[in-house]
Amino acid sequence: MEQFLPPMYRRNRAGGLIGKMNRMTSAERDRAVAYLKETKAAVLDSTSGLSDSQWRHRPSAEEWSIVDCVEHLAIVEGFLLRTLQGLAAAPPAPEDQLALVAGKEEMIVKAVPLRGTKIKGPPRSMPKGGEPDEMLARFIEVRERLIVYADTTLDPLRTRLFPHIVFGPLDGFQWLILLAAHSERHRRQLEEVKTSAGYPA
Repeated sequence: MEQFLPPMYRRNRAGGLIGKMNRMTSAERDRAVAYLKETKAAVLDSTSGLSDSQWRHRPSAEEWSIVDCVEHLAIVEGFLLRTLQGLAAAPPAPEDQLALVAGKEEMIVKAVPLRGTKIKGPPRSMPKGGEPDEMLARFIEVRERLIVYADTTLDPLRTRLFPHIVFGPLDGFQWLILLAAHSERHRRQLEEVKTSAGYPA
């Protein structure tokens, strides 16, 4: 792949310009931060003014309540923020693997928010019955840290991969996009809860 790079990039492969290419571009950073902020605001809008009984209503014994959705988001985002920060110390992925993940962010934005196919996450991501106010505060706190990280990190996110249960390996920038899209998916889920039978007035 190196032969396709401009000469100025090949000259600096040891640690100059190529090292900077491992990071998000300014446009990618702006996109991730904007999407994280947009979807955070959407979750807050959808959960504003809920009563305790509305927070806790379950459409069925197997389905999540609104507070379950928010707790799940807080758990997943906290775990993946720590994971992204830890990836910086890992070696870069081989170039053939990086080529295979190129462009996955576009698929993520389109597919993840859609609720047509349900996917069961790993046990560690399951809600554990937290209190509404505490879970919302936890989500806000974790999402703010995620936004700050996306806005300021110099970590080489574009060359570090971590697997997703559906999409396979994703780089760090793609994970930021996925986390925003994931919260939109569950925001739509909690809106479904509001239209379910027996939802408190």
